[in-house]
Formats: sequence, C-alpha cells, structure tokens
Amino acid sequence: MQSHSVLGSVGLLLLIGCSSGGPTPPTVNPPAAGPPRSFRMGWAMGAPRPDLELILALADSMAQVSEIAIIQQSVPWTELLAGAPMDSLVQDRGNIADFLRAKGLQIIFLVDPLDGLDRRKEPPELVDLGRSLLEPPIRAMHEEWVRRIAQTIQPEYFGLASEINTLAARGDQTLYTTIRDMVNGLAPEIRQRSPGSKVFVSFQVDEANGAFGPEPVDNFTLIDDFDIDVLGLSSYPVFVFDDPAQIPDNWFQTFDQATDLPLLLVEGGWSSTPTARGSGSPEQQAAFVARFETLLDGVNAEAFVMLTFTDLDIAALGLPPDRAITLANFAHMGILDTDLRRKPAYAEWERIFQRPLARIP
Repeated sequence: MQSHSVLGSVGLLLLIGCSSGGPTPPTVNPPAAGPPRSFRMGWAMGAPRPDLELILALADSMAQVSEIAIIQQSVPWTELLAGAPMDSLVQDRGNIADFLRAKGLQIIFLVDPLDGLDRRKEPPELVDLGRSLLEPPIRAMHEEWVRRIAQTIQPEYFGLASEINTLAARGDQTLYTTIRDMVNGLAPEIRQRSPGSKVFVSFQVDEANGAFGPEPVDNFTLIDDFDIDVLGLSSYPVFVFDDPAQIPDNWFQTFDQATDLPLLLVEGGWSSTPTARGSGSPEQQAAFVARFETLLDGVNAEAFVMLTFTDLDIAALGLPPDRAITLANFAHMGILDTDLRRKPAYAEWERIFQRPLARIP
C-alpha cells in the first residue's frame, strides 16, 4: 500500500453548497523572515470529524498559514452511475473551489483514477459496482468529468493521476497503459479549456527511490510517458525511516535530475504518534517539516502541500473496518490535534510560511 489521499475528499465534500457565507479577505502574512521560498504552501482540506461548522472554521484557520489547497477526489461513480446529473455534481465541486478561493487560496484539483489507499487498484466505489476504467463507456465518463471540471473550476494546477508509478511498478500493466493514454489524450483538452492550468500527474517518491525493495521498472524514465507541465510528488518517509534526519539529501533531487519539469509536493506527512506502520512523535513531526523545507528548497519546488491540516477521528468517519485500519496510519499527521491544539510542527510550518514567497512562473 502506497498512498492515502482519500482524506482530501472526507472534509471537502461536506463543503458543497456552502460558499454563500461571504468571502473572507486574503491572509496578510506577518513580516517576512528568512530567505525567499520558491513554493506555495497548503493542505488538503479536512477536519477531525464530519462536522460542517468545524470544517468551515478550520478553513479560516488553514488560510492563515496557506496559499494553496488541494482538492483530490475520484470521479463520483456511485452518484453518476445511479443517474445523477454530471453538471450538478461538477458545480458542487465548483462551489468548493469558490469557497477556498474566497479564502485567498489557489487551487490544485486532482481527479484520481485510482484507490486513494492502494494505488494498485481502481476506486472502491467503482469496483463495488462491478465496473472498470478498462470499459470504454466508463473511461468516456471519466474523461467527460475531467473536461467539465477543468472548464468549471479552472484550477492553477490540474492533476490527472496520483502516484501513477506505483501502478506501473506493482499493478496491472493494462490499467497503467489505459490511464497513461487517457492522461495524454486529456492534457491538450485541459490546456484548451483552462489555459491557466498546469497539468500534472504525481509520482510516489518513496517507491521511486527504492524504499520498498527492488524496483521492477525504472520509475524515472516513466516521467517521459506523460504529457505534463509539472511533476507532482508524494512522500511519506515516516513509513521508511525511523527519524526525519535519515531522509537522504537527494530524496527529491533524484527527480530534479531526471526531468526538466518543475516539481510540486502534493501529498505527504509524518505522524506525531507511533502507528502500526512506523514511528512518530511530536518532535519528529516538527523535524520532518523542517527537513522537507530544506529538501524542497534544494529543488526549487513550486508547492509544499501536505495531507491533512488536523488529525482525524477515525471512528467518527464511519469507514469500513479494513479502510479504517489503513487510514489509522495517517490519523496523526495534522499540525493540529483532534481538539485543534497546535503541535510543535505548527510552529515550524508557520516559520516557513513567514518566509517571503518568490514569484512562481
């Protein structure tokens, strides 16, 4: 199991239709401290529990230390295949983007064709319905969803696949080829419908760097498989190393050396408590934020976006037991706990945020 970005949709979908509360003025940063940073900073929106008032309040808090937010979701297969109108569901997502933009945040929108908790598989909602992207009608529906999202939301960055190298390395090759061809067919259309969007797919850094054992493919040559403008990165080194200090200096440089594309971190985290899959402490989490700052500075990354702003109350999310067990490994990656108390990592994040932001092309 590699990634885990199902979290972004847990809170975001609860914001649908709630952008009518009036705009919030963009955040005014405190006096800048430190050298300029190349990356915008932000989070996948969420909350410890599915409580709308809490989510709305946290959006204000998140915007005080963010310039960008990621909306990462699969196509809403259950609703669409039950006959729900696509335009209405797209507009729901448009409302989310409007809400976040009213907070002064730019938007990364990623339409995820794979399971957020296992990149070797398709989304569980689609699998449970006995359907697959390998079917031309399902693929056509996915593509049309992407077109309409691009037209409606016009995000600054548009993602078409997440941790796609994991599928190439450890999943079904026919599915990989299908998604690759779908990405390359959609990329020119997105640029036409949303000229301001930079198209990307993300790669799982830990996988590419051999953290899970011998690699059956050359992850870095896979980059050239895709017609993209920037390359997204995802990394959870807490499942690889015992301490952030052990993360190699070239953790992101391996990608910077493999491509001329700009890099953006769109997903990652370190737990503040030990889990079934790795170590963790509040001090380690703070050190991790500072370590990733250094590594992203080293490659002039365009984004530093993490998984979840707050910890998660897994029991309150009502997930099936198997997914709840997996998600528990990510439940303490927020810089606020479930009672919204700041952890030591918050101070590190805030310190970095106070550095002046260099102009990004």
